[in-house]
Amino acid sequence: MHRNGQLWVVILAAGEGSRVKDLTRDRLGRPAPKQYALIDGRRTLLDVTLERAKRIAPPERIVTVVAAQHRRWWASEPAQLPPGYVIAQPENRGTAAGILLPLLWITRRDPDARLVILPSDHGVSSEETLHAAITDAASCTECSHAGMVLLGVKPEGPETDYGWIVPRPGGNARLRPVASFREKPDPKTAAALLKEGALLNSFILIADGGFLLDLFQTALPELWRAFQPMLDGKSTGSRTEQDLVRLYRLVPNFDFSKDLLEKSAASLWVHSVPACGWLDLGTPERLTGHLLAQRRQPRAGSKPDSATSGSPGTLDRTGPYVGVAAHALT
Repeated sequence: MHRNGQLWVVILAAGEGSRVKDLTRDRLGRPAPKQYALIDGRRTLLDVTLERAKRIAPPERIVTVVAAQHRRWWASEPAQLPPGYVIAQPENRGTAAGILLPLLWITRRDPDARLVILPSDHGVSSEETLHAAITDAASCTECSHAGMVLLGVKPEGPETDYGWIVPRPGGNARLRPVASFREKPDPKTAAALLKEGALLNSFILIADGGFLLDLFQTALPELWRAFQPMLDGKSTGSRTEQDLVRLYRLVPNFDFSKDLLEKSAASLWVHSVPACGWLDLGTPERLTGHLLAQRRQPRAGSKPDSATSGSPGTLDRTGPYVGVAAHALT
């Protein structure tokens, strides 16, 4: 099956980041969801994700999913989210709804679209390695029978706090069919998964739009029926904010990984990504570690100053950024 639709990017930026809410602050020092927190003194995690997205598709094919209650942050993002390409969810109804909504919006405009899904709370040491993997995986969806390709990162140890993807035999060194998913295994199981070549689920994926729509209809018919008005009559883009609010009052809550990917494992493929310093910044430990690593990396043209001197492992517990390296957030 050959696909030649254009490549779109969907940035997921509607999360609350509740596990790290005591650590994240915006440019004004206010508590903020992690995607709006500064990570190197000048850029937010959303800024970084937008930079990642712009290497994949032009701004007119980048759609950012945000939360209505976060308007104070996304409406004033210095990175300037492309106007008309921001979709605000009225409330949180799970990651499945958060992906189906932009999927419908995009496929109404480009029925042959292929999508790259990018969460906005990832840390990466080697952007080049990740970009090369995304580009290669996108070519797999364009020129092969792989309707959806997940990026699986090669683990550096028996990680117990991530989901794992177990590939089936077959395919090639880069692209293999998915056998199953294992969520946050115990240490013994994680060691076994590492030994057998399983990969960490990055939640970055590339999918043919029509294929993903079919998966929603098959795996989550209840959610699909709730969104049916979005398919009938008016296009998603012409619906009013009140229409969306009414819809979200009826939308059931489903998790994209558990309720769709796991049910559809036999139809999915996984692309192996070499170790690239990838982190899901969903826990205080991982977020703090990433911020400290950013602090140790001098920015181009920057000069050492007193704020960055001292032990890189020292946390500032005196200022407004309690528990976080102050230099990384101010």
